[in-house]
Amino acid sequence: MTPQLLSDDLAAIADSLRQSTALIQGPTGSRGSGVVWEASGLIVTNAHMVPQRRASVVLANGQHLTAYRVGYSQRLDLAALKVEGAELRPAVRGDASALRVGQLVMAVGHPQGSGGATALGIVHAKPAIPRWVQADIALAPGYSGGPLATLAGEVVGLNTLIADGRGYAIPTALVSRFLGAQREQPYLGIAVQPLAAIAVGGSPAWQITQVVPGSPAATAGLVAGDRILGLNGRLFRHPGDLTDWLDCLIPDQTLTLQVGQGGQTVVCTLTVGRLPTQEQAA
Repeated sequence: MTPQLLSDDLAAIADSLRQSTALIQGPTGSRGSGVVWEASGLIVTNAHMVPQRRASVVLANGQHLTAYRVGYSQRLDLAALKVEGAELRPAVRGDASALRVGQLVMAVGHPQGSGGATALGIVHAKPAIPRWVQADIALAPGYSGGPLATLAGEVVGLNTLIADGRGYAIPTALVSRFLGAQREQPYLGIAVQPLAAIAVGGSPAWQITQVVPGSPAATAGLVAGDRILGLNGRLFRHPGDLTDWLDCLIPDQTLTLQVGQGGQTVVCTLTVGRLPTQEQAA
């Protein structure tokens, strides 16, 4: 492929992504981005972009609309907006787990008043817990909530923050999990509290304080007093690793946990359940 053909292809991909990217204007004049998720009027963005229940949205065709918040999670930094009376072009969604380190990715957003700006970079790393897509890509405020996509034009994440010179995006699978949370919440049947790393030999851990009888955790053999040390063969390295893992759970998923139990480290296999209708549990 010649440089000119490559350039033309990149421009075409960017133009396609712009059609599914909206400008989000917050109540204080802040500007960010959103991804058209469904043609019916569903747009997803970052929660920090829409602290109030109503926001202004500008579509790629210049149409100005009022959007109403229909979903919100400050912890995940995700929000769902609904608009009416518009013809929307939903994004083509891809699978972030299929990304390879070094793969080219593209971001589209609205930084510093620039409409439909584009940035190009590469996948930096694939964390063991798929809470983030990390990319070496030059982002600025205003890209938040916009798409991170492959060069096939498939959106694999929502750009959310910049840290240590890298962009962090929320994987599309986690966005789908957020949107479906009211219908099908994952259920473990445990309550936990963090333990200081110094108390467990220098690595963070979480102590189980309660196990609901008959729950997935009980079936896996977990009991109150156990310490969750790691997941799928990897010990936790940061205090937030467990919460990142909880954010990514889906029902019927099977996991192996490294657990401190009775002075020994054991491996427990746990299958994630569905939240019972009449119960409230972690």
